[in-house]
Amino acid sequence: MTVARYRIGLCADTHFWHNGHWRFGSNGSLQLQPCSDLLLSALLEELEEQRLDLVLHMGDTTCGGGYFHMPREDFYTALDIVHKEFGLLTPSVYALPGNHDCPPGGGNWSYFERLWGLNAGTGATIDLPFMRLVFLNAQGHPNELIEDALPSDPAYGWVNEIELLRLEEALATAGNKPVMVFCHQLLRPWISNHTIWAYFYGIKNADEVLAVLGRYGNVRAVFQAHAHRFDVHQTLLGGHPCHFVIVPAVIEYPVGWVSLDLSPTQVQMRLQRLPIPELSRLSLYSGRGQSWRSGLPQWADMTLDLK
Repeated sequence: MTVARYRIGLCADTHFWHNGHWRFGSNGSLQLQPCSDLLLSALLEELEEQRLDLVLHMGDTTCGGGYFHMPREDFYTALDIVHKEFGLLTPSVYALPGNHDCPPGGGNWSYFERLWGLNAGTGATIDLPFMRLVFLNAQGHPNELIEDALPSDPAYGWVNEIELLRLEEALATAGNKPVMVFCHQLLRPWISNHTIWAYFYGIKNADEVLAVLGRYGNVRAVFQAHAHRFDVHQTLLGGHPCHFVIVPAVIEYPVGWVSLDLSPTQVQMRLQRLPIPELSRLSLYSGRGQSWRSGLPQWADMTLDLK
């Protein structure tokens, strides 16, 4: 029997830290680490109630790497907790590493990758009856880039040669299926101008990745995280329209995730805000105000054409 619809939940940047401290991000935005347990519980409850077929965590499950100064024992405990709790969900669950999923002070992503069943520096490909999903690992930094960033993490992404070859094969063998790609850091800058683009938001070798995507003309949407904002724009890729979407963070406003209802011809994308309005308001009114992080109103419920 052909499956006519498929439901995916995308979440990112949970930055889970049990007993963590209040943190302020870009533009003075308040991050909600001391409420990590409540946020994770609310997120998992929603993901379960939505009767999804698949859940993808798009990176930065916790607060390793640089900036947060998380104790190492807290880091490994947090990774284990998030992995265990997501594993209790009914739908299939996958995860991609983010820059903060390496040990505090910088390093590699081997512990995260072992937990989630990934080979070093690589992601996964999922075939639906009417679509191909490519989960692209953007933490494939060579040792020299990791060492150059110490004692922090290289906040920008890097897709290694093996992952580029895997991506090329996935696109070349997709047949008539449209393809959607998922990664942590960004392949293209956002279109809104509230914050200035900086190199660390992107994948450093994005031009190589985009060249592969453009060669086959079958990628209809690219979903990214990392920037803690919701953004959507469309451009031509390989001569065909392609949507580039940035998924918002769970740890700060708008404190939500994104649902995708897939059919053979379209994707219905909806912003799902966690039902914790008091925490959302704390982050919303921090700094000079963070309302821009939720994007344009029309993005909250929109249709992406796959034809």
